[in-house]
This record gives sequence, C-alpha cells and structure tokens, in this order.
Amino acid sequence: MRITPEAPLAARRFRAFLTRRVERSRSGGPMVLAAVVGLGAGLGAVGFAYILELADAFFFDVLKDDWLSGLPDARLILIPALGGLLVGPIIVFIAPWARGHAVPEVMIALDTRDGHIPAASGLVKIVAATLTIGSGGAAGRQGPVVYLGAAFGSLAGRTLQLNSQTVRLLAAAGAAGGVAGTFNAPIAGVFFALEVLLRRFTTRNFSIVVLASIVATVTAILLRGDELAIPVPTHQHLNSVEEVPLFAVLGVLCGIAGVMFIRAFYLFEDGFARLTTVPGWLLPALGGALVGALGLIDGSILGIRETARDEVLTGQGAIEVLLLLVVLKMAATSITAGSGGSGGVFFPSLFIGAMVGGAFEEVLVLVVPGLVDHSGTYATVGMAAAFAAVSRAPITSTLILVEMTGDYELMVPLLISVAIATVVSQLLSRGTIYTIKAERLGVPIDEEAEQAADVMSQLRVSDAMTPMVEAFGPDATVDEIALAFEGDADPIGLVVTGEGEIYGVITGADVSEALARADTRATASEICTAEVRTVYPDQTLHEALNIFTSQRLRALPVVERDDPWRPVGLLRRPGILRTYAEAVDRRASRARRQRLRSVRQSDDVRYLELRVTPESGLDGRALADVELTEDAVVVAVRHEGATLIPRGNTRLAEGDRITIIAAAQAVADVRATFEGT
Repeated sequence: MRITPEAPLAARRFRAFLTRRVERSRSGGPMVLAAVVGLGAGLGAVGFAYILELADAFFFDVLKDDWLSGLPDARLILIPALGGLLVGPIIVFIAPWARGHAVPEVMIALDTRDGHIPAASGLVKIVAATLTIGSGGAAGRQGPVVYLGAAFGSLAGRTLQLNSQTVRLLAAAGAAGGVAGTFNAPIAGVFFALEVLLRRFTTRNFSIVVLASIVATVTAILLRGDELAIPVPTHQHLNSVEEVPLFAVLGVLCGIAGVMFIRAFYLFEDGFARLTTVPGWLLPALGGALVGALGLIDGSILGIRETARDEVLTGQGAIEVLLLLVVLKMAATSITAGSGGSGGVFFPSLFIGAMVGGAFEEVLVLVVPGLVDHSGTYATVGMAAAFAAVSRAPITSTLILVEMTGDYELMVPLLISVAIATVVSQLLSRGTIYTIKAERLGVPIDEEAEQAADVMSQLRVSDAMTPMVEAFGPDATVDEIALAFEGDADPIGLVVTGEGEIYGVITGADVSEALARADTRATASEICTAEVRTVYPDQTLHEALNIFTSQRLRALPVVERDDPWRPVGLLRRPGILRTYAEAVDRRASRARRQRLRSVRQSDDVRYLELRVTPESGLDGRALADVELTEDAVVVAVRHEGATLIPRGNTRLAEGDRITIIAAAQAVADVRATFEGT
C-alpha cells in the first residue's frame, strides 16, 4: 500500500512542535527535561549503590566466608580475580568502552559527539562496574554513576531530536545528578558538571544543571535517607590562625600525592597494555588477583570496604600504617583500572587524601601537640585537596566536603589546601587524570572547539543559505526527479505539498537507490527523508550546526519564523564550512593588518626577503605554524613564480621567497627562524 503524503504529516508536525517548544523556550521546556533527567540520575545513583552492596555481600559474605570457608585466608585473592574473569569478556567482546573510569568518556562525548552517549552503554558500564567493585576491585562508584546519568540525559535530548547544544547540556545535567545523588551534595554536583565536563559557566548551563542536581538529591534522600556516602564527622575545625601554614603544607603534600597517583595510574595502564602474552579478556582476572594479594596486607583498600578511611576521619591510625595504605590504594586502583576493570577514581582519590592528611596530622600531634589534636580535620581536608590535585576541580573539591560535613568552619583550611594542591598539580603534571585519558583516546581537551563555536555564533544562516532549489510534488516519479537532477554535482531538493509546505528532502542518493532497485514507479513521498528539521534565517550557524547533528542529511530547509512550513531556501553543510572558513580568513586578515599597521608605526622598520631553505625546516609547514615575533609580519609569499597572499593555511615549500616587514629589534630572530638556527 502506498503511503499518502498526508498520513505522517500530522505526527511529524506534532513532534516538531514539541521540539521547537523546548528549543525556543529558554526556561520552561529545558527545565522540565532537566527535572526528568535529575529524577533518572537520582534513581540511578541509589540503585547502583544498592546493587553494589548486594554484589559485595555475595562475593565476600557468601562466596568467600561461606562457600570457600574451608580454604586458607589467601582465598581472598580469588574474589577480585573472579570478578575480573567475569568483566574481561564484557570489555573485550561486548563493550570496550566499559573499562576504565568513565568520566573521560563523558568529556569526549560532550566535546566531539555533541553529547551522544548510547543508553545501552550506560547499563553495560553499570554491570561491569558492579562486578569489578563488588568483587573488591579498588575503584570508585562515582564514575559509573556519572556515565549513567549522562547517558540518560543524552537519551532524553535525542528522543526529542533536540539540537546538540541542548543534548550536551542535558547529558552534563545527568552527570551532575549522578554526583549529587551519590553524595547528597547538589551544589558539588553542579560545579562538577560545569568545572570538569562543560568547562563553561553560563546562566542557561547553570540553571538547567542546578535543577537536575537538586531533583537527583531529593530523589536520593527520599529513597535512601539523609545518609552520607562517606560518614564525615562534623566536629572538625580550625583551632587557631597558627594552623593556616600547616594546611598550606598539607596542600603541597596532597598535590604531590595526587600527581603520584596520576603517574602510577597511567604507568600501570601502559604496563598492562604491553603485556601482550596474556589474552585481553584474562587481564582483568590477573589484575584482580594482584589486587587481592594487596588486600591480604590490608583489606580496607578493596571495593567499598574502605574502613580505614572512616577511622582516620575520626583521628585514628598510626603514621606508618596510613602511609602504607597510600601506596597500597594507589597501586590497587591503578592495577584495577589498568588491567581493564571498570570504576571511577573519585573515591580512591578521597581515600588517598584522607590517608595523607591523617598521617600528617599524626606527625603534627607529635611535633606541636598543643596546637593539633586527633580530630581528623587534616584527613578530612586532605580528601578534598587530593581530589583537587587529581582533577584540578578546586570548586567541586571544596564544596563536596562542605556539603558532606555541613561545617562551614572548615572553609578556610579547605580553600588553602585545595588551592595549593591544585597549583602543585599544575606545576608537576601536564594534565589531570581525566584529560590525559581523553588525550590518549585521541581527543585533546583544549579551547579550539570553543573558539570555532565563537566564530559560528557570529554568523547567521542567511550568510550561508542558498536560494530555493528544485522542488517536487509528493507524486513526482523517480524518472522526473532524475531528469531534474541531471548535471547537478550535488543534487538535493525539497518535496513540498500542494499548498507549498515542506514534506521532506530528497537527494541524488535517494534517486540512485530507487533506480538500482528498478523501482520506476516510486514517488518522491516514498523515497525522500520525511523527518526533517528546519532552521530560520536569523539563527546562528552554531545553532544550525547543532541541529545538523541530529540529521543525516547534507542540507536543511530554511523557513521564516512566521511561516514555519513554507521554505525560503536551503542550508547545506558545505555552505556552512565555506562561510566559516571565509570568516576565519577575514578575522586572520584583520589581525594581520593590525599587526602590520603596528609594525609600520615603529620607529625603525626593515623589509626582509628570505628564502625557504632545507636548513630552515620550514618546507611543508603551514604559515600559521611558523613562530615569528609580534614585531614581524609576513606580507607576501612568492611560490613558483606566483605571488600569494599569505594566510594561516598557506604551506611553504623549499625555494619560496618570503617578504616580511619587521621592527629592527626583530630582524635577528626572523633571520634565525629562516636559517634554522
């Protein structure tokens, strides 16, 4: 039966209506979705904590203490090894993305895939993390919950085919809800999303993420009660102003410990990657056995059984034991993640910080007993400082401890230690535990994408759109469309109803497929893409590009706001790229002219003509990559007899003559660049 054009039109219009309502509303629609995402994230956080407790009870209480009770104490090694044996096939044959600590994967999805995180991957991540952590793997549960919340937020946005900017924001809101639901810390959840994931503070970002975080926290409290994930005592405080330098020293120690953790983490990851003699699916079991062996020394480094952390927060623990636990936890977490286990690094970072702070407090009690007591204050502050060093998220680190303790008297020592730990980490490590992983996956976290978005935000759809193209009625045949497309290098047209309203988009590929099937009776309404989004002439190209991400087509119909179904033009992907490139080129030209004007206004100006020689090392390099001082400007490139206007993407070749205007003091540096010295 042939489908008439009118049949799906009403449904498509209703869906498009909902989508436009959400996207055009700066408050109502997105806020409703944020509340839904927060609810899902809160349920996920509570549910994951519950199944982790069940898994821990099975692996340790049932399997180890009941079924294997006849074996010696070394049977502990078997428990994490068994968990790794179950996880191995999942991360090798089913879901390679399920390994590791999850947050970098969310960052990559937000930066390169416009927030697209498959919902199924979130569920698989939870299964893998449950097996890893429940069996004693030394990983944390915050990472998987962040991933699950982000996947749910992404699903909510993609279900309505929202633009990628909104999908990214909902994914980040889901991640914030995961943190908030785990720690009962809504403000920390908000700043984790803004500081670590989005890395951009705007009013819209803030309001949507806040609502999701609050709803997640309320959901978690209603289901679980107001019980904290880490029982932090509330009696800690700064005894006197004389302790301020001591908390500064603690910041240095935690900064060093955080960097050591980062380096150990990736050292073990590289080591397991080089271990090619062991099948990949067996590596998590090997790692689990090693972690179990470390657990024989002190079992509090395993899974969710971090009793030593809870004890040191109350001022208990010997110095040598606490320092040993720092080393054991670093090694165990690095082995767990490096071998392929699944879980986060947030809880291990807090554990390491608590041990460093506790050991430092014990030393201070011996050295200055009248000033410092066994309150656990340094262990508590150390948790925040260590995570700040690992993640370089000082705001999140500070707020999460304040929210967990409810004690604002800790604010001063927290700020001191966290700030110094962050600075130490920046000095000693080129990246965070999250960004290094993203770089290893091929996605450096930098500001280039944000700069591109800034250019796109200044351009309009009307700058890049083309006038109306071929339009066909719903009953147009394949032969008619093929004849109209003949001679067009990039054939694409619109299918419109008898009233001139958009029905769909048809391309040369659609026609070719119909002809390949010898379906000459097919009509435009049957082979076109009917689920099509539209854009307005006054929208920015950044917004349009976000809408493109939810479409597989190379073009979008352009409509007026007061008549959203009658097309006035077409926006093609190549048109966006061409307009962007021209805008960047104009911006670069303006900057070059300004520099040139500045140089010419100098008291002593020289005109240089230099050649690209083999010794210069400039052959094949783009002009933008040639490091010249601010007092020198390239004004012309003579290449194979032709004079080129220099642009950033102009590539130099051996033999090219380069004309440069430079201030007198810059001449030596410019010559050195072209002479390779």
